[in-house]
Amino acid sequence: MYADADRKWTELIAVQALQQIKKLDLALEPKSFDLWFSYYSGRNRPLVEALNRLLATSPKPSWLQMAQIHEQYLTPYKAAERIRSLGSQVHVQSNSLVDVIEEASGAAQGYEQRLSNAAPRLAIERVDGGLRQLVSELMSWTDEIQSTNSQLVGRLKSTAEHLRDLQDQLDQVRLESMIDPLTDVGNRRYFDASLARLLKDGANAQPLALLLIDVDNFKMFNDRHGHIIGDDILRLTASTIKQSSRHGDIVCRYGGDEFAIILPNTSLEGALLLGEKIQAAIAARELHRRSTHENLGRLIVSIGAAEHRFDEPPEAFIERADHWMYAAKQSGRDRSNLDDSSQSPQRARGTVELVWHRSYACGEVMIDRQHRELFDIANVILSTHVESLEVPQVIDIVEILIAHVTEHFSYEESVLEAVGYDRLDAHKVEHERLLSRARQLKEAVACGESSLRELREFLVNIVVVAHLLKEDRQFFPVLEGQRSQEDAEPSA
Repeated sequence: MYADADRKWTELIAVQALQQIKKLDLALEPKSFDLWFSYYSGRNRPLVEALNRLLATSPKPSWLQMAQIHEQYLTPYKAAERIRSLGSQVHVQSNSLVDVIEEASGAAQGYEQRLSNAAPRLAIERVDGGLRQLVSELMSWTDEIQSTNSQLVGRLKSTAEHLRDLQDQLDQVRLESMIDPLTDVGNRRYFDASLARLLKDGANAQPLALLLIDVDNFKMFNDRHGHIIGDDILRLTASTIKQSSRHGDIVCRYGGDEFAIILPNTSLEGALLLGEKIQAAIAARELHRRSTHENLGRLIVSIGAAEHRFDEPPEAFIERADHWMYAAKQSGRDRSNLDDSSQSPQRARGTVELVWHRSYACGEVMIDRQHRELFDIANVILSTHVESLEVPQVIDIVEILIAHVTEHFSYEESVLEAVGYDRLDAHKVEHERLLSRARQLKEAVACGESSLRELREFLVNIVVVAHLLKEDRQFFPVLEGQRSQEDAEPSA
């Protein structure tokens, strides 16, 4: 009776799930059915609430949105269920192991007690002539303990094998919980755990870099050709990234159509080189539909790169790479940001681009790196693509610029103060003036009182030409003298 009721209830839930899949015009596949069956069963309350919120804002949500909910609410839930089940089995086997140990201990104590009792008899039997009887009893007791020990050893071996098997299953579950099932690379949980471990263990002794990769035209492919093609694109992207990466690099799906690569023992320059390699490899892959061999085009990716700074929290580290990825995306080019190449084949004719040259370097690593970052943000604003952006998007880029300029000025001032730069006060005043002007331009652009042309003139003529390439060069000899002094000092 109860079995029939359970079956009817299951069939009802299955019908509701199938009807919803049809209503949303989704492909009937295991993940879709799993999602909606769990929804209508009502057993996973956070999943139900998440889907209700999604349906309230998007009556016909995309497959990508639902796949993210499945990954967030069902994959960890099932892993937790398996871990709980395996944990119960480990508990049973552990109790069995304790029982075996207690039995072995009891048998050993019994044998020891018999031997203790036999000692006084041994002295008596020598006199009375009953030694043979005592030896016979001792041999019988020994045979008995050997038989018991043999049985216990067998049970111990069996329990140990069960425990090893359960441990293997637990390890597999933990691994599966860290792997993105679609792309077979690490998931967000694995990314967070790996980055936290490297930042803790590395203690900044070795450089650590990060690449964030976004598939720019993924939504177009997904909307035009369906989520099955979209899934294939994500698999292809992940596979290409893994093939292009090096041993020891940690490749993860960061979320949706974004991927991340943690690069141990890698500088910013090394990260950029890898980014260019990945970009070229992805761009070289021409996409075709399997069934008809129809040419679907090529993928375009934007890549942001960052190198970890001393004592920087992981959130700030990720945010810097994310900013550069966003800047690369806004530039309208298939590129990795902080690129040091002098020309871009996709650049439109007549477009001005600032090109970094080694002669612009002062030799202080962080200052040089920040100067290059400012070059790159300026190039984003100089690109023709920015002219087609809405005002809020332009403001976003300006805010990124101001944030990096503020951070750079603060660090530069601390370095110049440490080396005793005699024009530091005037330099600080100039920094404040530039920041004030940048903020004014931001407000003016937001209110429509200033044009993009004025913003570009400020970046090129004032920030780069007048300040970075002229004003800053005045402290280069001070830093050079400081390095020469340090090189001349004998080591301890």
